[in-house]
Amino acid sequence: MTGLMVASALALAACSGGDDSAETGGPTGTVDATTAPATSPSGTEPATTPTTAAPTTAPPTTTVRSTVATTPPSTSEPEPFVPPSRTRVVVTGPEEIVFDWTDDRCEDANIPDIAARAFRSADGRVNLTIGHWDTYAMVGPSLGEVVSDCSAPILSSPYGPDPATFTDSWWIGSPYTDDGTTVYAVVHNEYRGDTHPATRPDQCPSGERLPCLDTSFVMVVSTDGGRTFAPVADPPGHMIATLPYTYRDDTVPSGIRQPSNVVRHSDGFYYLFGNVSDQPDERQWVCAMRTDDLANPSAWRYWDGSGFTGEWLDPYTETATAGDKCAPLADAELGGSVQESVVYDEALGGYVMVGISANTVTYDDEWGVYYATSENLVDWTLRELLIELPSGLAVADPANELVYAYPSIIDPDSASPSFGTSDGEMYLYISRFNFGGNSLDRDLVRYPIAVVEEEIPAPAWTFDTDGDTEGWFADNDLDAFEAVDGVLRMESTGDDPWFLSSEIVLPAVYDRMTIRMKAPGADGEYAQLFWTEAGVGETTEAQSTVFELRDVDDFRDIVVDLGGIPTWQGTIRALRLDPVESAGRTIEIDSITFSNS
Repeated sequence: MTGLMVASALALAACSGGDDSAETGGPTGTVDATTAPATSPSGTEPATTPTTAAPTTAPPTTTVRSTVATTPPSTSEPEPFVPPSRTRVVVTGPEEIVFDWTDDRCEDANIPDIAARAFRSADGRVNLTIGHWDTYAMVGPSLGEVVSDCSAPILSSPYGPDPATFTDSWWIGSPYTDDGTTVYAVVHNEYRGDTHPATRPDQCPSGERLPCLDTSFVMVVSTDGGRTFAPVADPPGHMIATLPYTYRDDTVPSGIRQPSNVVRHSDGFYYLFGNVSDQPDERQWVCAMRTDDLANPSAWRYWDGSGFTGEWLDPYTETATAGDKCAPLADAELGGSVQESVVYDEALGGYVMVGISANTVTYDDEWGVYYATSENLVDWTLRELLIELPSGLAVADPANELVYAYPSIIDPDSASPSFGTSDGEMYLYISRFNFGGNSLDRDLVRYPIAVVEEEIPAPAWTFDTDGDTEGWFADNDLDAFEAVDGVLRMESTGDDPWFLSSEIVLPAVYDRMTIRMKAPGADGEYAQLFWTEAGVGETTEAQSTVFELRDVDDFRDIVVDLGGIPTWQGTIRALRLDPVESAGRTIEIDSITFSNS
């Protein structure tokens, strides 16, 4: 399967700064941030309605923090602070081998080339599918006892040369059964234009795989408990999802691919997710679709941005336009590729979905398996790293280096015949390409994972390691942005500099920020802190506070009280800091810490 190559091609704290008195030659101390006046020194009126954050021109009206007690201090003991916690999915053990290509293959091309799936037959057999263009199953009395069944593939590719029939190279991606006898399966269909020179000699002049690739979903069914599968309707009537284009030679790989498993919601619908790669620039996103009738390929409807009303059209037989395709689902949260496996977890009380991704800001580090959670299969939490693994753009040469792909979650104890549920302890299955995509030596491995409650510590950035900005990055009017000598150092190149955090988890109960900084010459200027519960960069004036810089020729602890601000609530997912409001300043930040006031 070329999904891995496509994804790789697209891609998709104690301070060591020393004694500040000795370092600066001046006094040290703490300065409570003075809340700004209702108008700035120039008399500009503050913003009164939420807008996209503009250059800082005036601090908004806020309540001045009192420094004089107006009532006698309380004699009662304060309630002890209870640190916040959150539910997370974590890896709890080492890697285990499930399928060793060297010993367990039925033929050389018997490789785990799509996410592994499991289902139970009516006779009690557990089937674990190892998908390739000939799909074999591992079979046993339990998921931990499956062995390769080499008697015959459960599905073989038809290799049809006509793209309009959706019958070229097939991978079983989503087997689903309620009774163990009738098993439906969504199939990843790849039309490989470079593989049909005998019947279509003028097709794909370049002879290259990816530019001549088109993908879609079709439905097959088994009536013998998953031993053999066939199209649920005569082709092309078995097609359930495709983009609204006829086949295009030598352009870009496009279509919908890598289906998730099928899960049934309490609303009675069967849900499925896929990864879309669109013309003309290969943009990727997660597509959601659902049906109430697995036997009817035309009954599937895709998410159009507000509901499941979109109807898949066959561009070879129907009039389809570029707009006839699903909308991106939870784009900021899922990115383009967190869609390969979803289960309902009873301990979580909701759904958890996994896929290969990277951090949500620059996509240049922390590649691996990410997960997101949902209560309704439409609204998803921001994806979080489950396990960092060499994958995607983290690998310089994915064709020849060790790489992981195609994750799935399967709970051996699931009561669901299609393993669509979990009980808080399950396994992450994933394919390991031992020598990259150019080699058939690929194993299926798994990691034990679990849903846990985890305390959330107050975040702190101390910039102790040279070269490590600890997730912060310059975004506007800043230069020489680097961590060096125990500080985060930068130069302002304009009158509205700012820098951003990476995605964070900051409960608003931590409502006191202390920033230890110096910015010679900036006394009397205003700094501004923005925050958001959405993605990085999505800031508004309503979610911000302004504070005055005083005595910052030397290092000072500037304390910003956020507790009285109505929009400081929930879980903060990103911060933006505008440190000064003029060009030509050298700013050094020794630390940024949060605490509970």
